[in-house]
Amino acid sequence: MGYLARQLLPPERATLVRALIQAYADEWFAHYNYWFVANTVCGPASPAVAALLRRQAQRALARANRLAARLNELGSRPVAKLTESVEHATDKPFKLSDDVRDLDGALKAVLDAERTSLRTYQRLYEQTREHDPVTQALALEFLREAVHGEEQLERLLGKPAPELAGQ
Repeated sequence: MGYLARQLLPPERATLVRALIQAYADEWFAHYNYWFVANTVCGPASPAVAALLRRQAQRALARANRLAARLNELGSRPVAKLTESVEHATDKPFKLSDDVRDLDGALKAVLDAERTSLRTYQRLYEQTREHDPVTQALALEFLREAVHGEEQLERLLGKPAPELAGQ
């Protein structure tokens, strides 16, 4: 990002960078968690669920890459070590059942994580709405993906599961 583009950013640039780093860390955890579930879930419907989760994992990784690029444009950088991501991510455990045959439990864990993403990108969109159209467009795109992902998971579950509110 050039000199003028940096000058046009709001004075709360540090807050924006922290929010982007948090979203980046969350996406890495989402990537890992979705991939883990896709590789461990079993049962009659598991091939379809695993395929969906693998696609979700790839999308999470792609979002992490785009967030990293935006951080670089802002003169910052993503978390250098994966182990440090814990400090920056949303403080919310992935609520996965111990039973790998519990497809509903796996889908609910992923749905809860998707709703956390939805909340994260809604906040990022609001934060950037009047000050940073580039990050705003990115947040809006990711927000749309999270809305679509939530709908997909609710359809697979056959219910909205309002008890899973995300964070």
